[in-house]
Amino acid sequence: MKIRNIAFCLLAMLSAHASADTITLTDADLTSAYVAKNPSRTSVHDPSVFMDTVSSPGKCKYYVIGSHLGFTSSMNLTSWAGYLGGGESAGCTLFADTLGNRIGFENAYSVQKVRRVRNYQGTMVDFPNFDAHAWQSSGFSVRGNQWAPDVVWNPTMQKWLLYMSVNGDAWCSSIVCLAADKPTGPFVYQGPVVVSGFSGHFDHNSVSKTNDWQYTDLAIATGCTSLPSRYNKDAAAWGEKWGDYWPNCIDPCAFYDEDGKLWLSYGSWSGGIWLLELDETNGLRDYTVEYPLIYNKANDAKELISDPYFGKKIAGGYYVSGEGSYIEHIGDYYHLFISYGGFAPDGGYQMRVYRSEQPDGPYYDCNGFSAIQGDRYEMNYGPNATSLRGSLLMGAYQWELMPTAEIAQGHNSAFTDREGRSFVVYHTKFNDGTFGHTVRVHQLFQNEEGWLVTSPYEYGGETQTQDSIATTESIGNDEIPGTYDLIIHNYKQSYENMSYVKPVTVELKASATDPSSGTSTGYGNGTWRRIPGTDFIEITLYNVTYKGVLTRQTIDYSNISAVCFTAVSSSSGTVGTSRQRHIWGSKADARGAFKYTLNGLNISLRDGQTVKNNLTLPTDGKMHTTVTWRSSDTSVLTNSGVVKGDGYVTLTLTLTRDNYKYEKVYNLTVGNAQGITSLSADEDADSASFYDLCGRKVTTPENGHLYIQNGKRVMYQR
Repeated sequence: MKIRNIAFCLLAMLSAHASADTITLTDADLTSAYVAKNPSRTSVHDPSVFMDTVSSPGKCKYYVIGSHLGFTSSMNLTSWAGYLGGGESAGCTLFADTLGNRIGFENAYSVQKVRRVRNYQGTMVDFPNFDAHAWQSSGFSVRGNQWAPDVVWNPTMQKWLLYMSVNGDAWCSSIVCLAADKPTGPFVYQGPVVVSGFSGHFDHNSVSKTNDWQYTDLAIATGCTSLPSRYNKDAAAWGEKWGDYWPNCIDPCAFYDEDGKLWLSYGSWSGGIWLLELDETNGLRDYTVEYPLIYNKANDAKELISDPYFGKKIAGGYYVSGEGSYIEHIGDYYHLFISYGGFAPDGGYQMRVYRSEQPDGPYYDCNGFSAIQGDRYEMNYGPNATSLRGSLLMGAYQWELMPTAEIAQGHNSAFTDREGRSFVVYHTKFNDGTFGHTVRVHQLFQNEEGWLVTSPYEYGGETQTQDSIATTESIGNDEIPGTYDLIIHNYKQSYENMSYVKPVTVELKASATDPSSGTSTGYGNGTWRRIPGTDFIEITLYNVTYKGVLTRQTIDYSNISAVCFTAVSSSSGTVGTSRQRHIWGSKADARGAFKYTLNGLNISLRDGQTVKNNLTLPTDGKMHTTVTWRSSDTSVLTNSGVVKGDGYVTLTLTLTRDNYKYEKVYNLTVGNAQGITSLSADEDADSASFYDLCGRKVTTPENGHLYIQNGKRVMYQR
């Protein structure tokens, strides 16, 4: 080796030491740094989550129940048991009759237990039996039509209450209440809560459509003696449908407000989302609460925002999409979640959220738009959307390690655990050509302004709470700078093509004078700053400021730790485009990124190998890892692996990411290696002066390795 080559190596070595910010990782550092994970999954459509801290004080068990009697449990929100209760099968164990005898789901909604209630005047009256099976549309059964149930613990009754929507075509649906001593049942049918489709025009299984309203609780709720004309909506006679005005009674959400009052939100596309107060003593509707008849426009039923029977409208209308309402109090607000679009993989499902200081609204989004639709129909999802109401929690997306994109996320529930952590639970579908779906759980945070943002990855046992976010710096200032994958969630995705977003790159750089702030480059040059003493962060991209939270998570499908941020442009940006847009950022730990990259490079070289043909040197770095190769003698072997002559070289693989570096050296014999001096076996190696190819003195040479001795390249062979 020539002296100038030795000098070059020495200079490189000194330069590396001079860069005090560069951290060199070893093989030991990468041990188990990346392990592929296959998370435990459960498939429950329209998942509604509830906690059980009653059955075993001091413990907490989580349950998820959904459409078609999908029902499962978990102790940690990360692994799930099998289906509980048998689902829609002959072995279903979820129900009992009024005498406590087990019955199948086919008969679960026929005979109710509650026979007396207080009517709209507060007078105790008979409560006639309502057979939800009989009310369904002609030809319908409950199999496949037990939709989106919700469960809540009622401390007054000391019962678990199950609210089930028994769906029927032509809006002949009902929401009924069942009660049980245990969260897993058996549940006993208590009675109806709210019913739809009583227009006198729709055929039922075994209820005459003539005066069908008399079969419902309409008179108990309102005192009417005949069907009010506003409900008489017949497609043939009016040229209009029930759903243009009134809700389909499906998708219940029961919740307690901060004052201990029990409420029920319900409804879907049709006439929107409505709200009723419930009676804590029996779990049914509180008929003593009266709702005035209020129009936004005089005598225009499409503009009704309060109705004596259906209660108070809080969202939707004019047949705009919107279903699966869920209300949860988090922080200082009641948050109303609604899923827009269709639930099929190519339906464009999206979760959006509004907030209010009161449980019954009014609910508004970041733009100040009401959750209630205006005075006309508007397309509110997909590429042709003209209305972007609701703050989008997430759109269809795919991180690098995800095997397929997650699309059509929706019909969520939410809750806050005993530690003060809030979560959103929803089902997601995939762009894999199937209708398969599984449940996902993401942590919810509030930014400085109280708007909700979701964690970029699934919940993995993280302990960060909203209180800790507002009072501590769990992510150090020195951890924030670096290269991030950035997901930018979009409202107007082409759902018919099952389109989705992939990450772009943004690099956060620290200020020379203030380590808690700096600049951003890559996607949208801008700035960033963390709020001192907290984990709140602000990031400005393309002149839009996103306010959010710093968090540390584990990247899905792996054990790789990542510094993340989640933020929303809650008070910045252009209405209709960038305002109320959510972004996620993820900076993978360099150890995991290097190990993941090395696994993917599939390097076939080995130290001490003889090379006679050109090498294929992979350079495909993962997670923003840069891969380079460096030959000690490019006249023998180039940096790209092309054989130029005979000799001995060291080929160095270098991985870099942000301020981290990893190197692996391969000592290679290239070609016939003619002219290379070998030490004789009897030569005293220990007394000789040996140097490696970067000029470092070696006191204990290794057999078969190349060294410098007396200015010559020699192989040490004993």
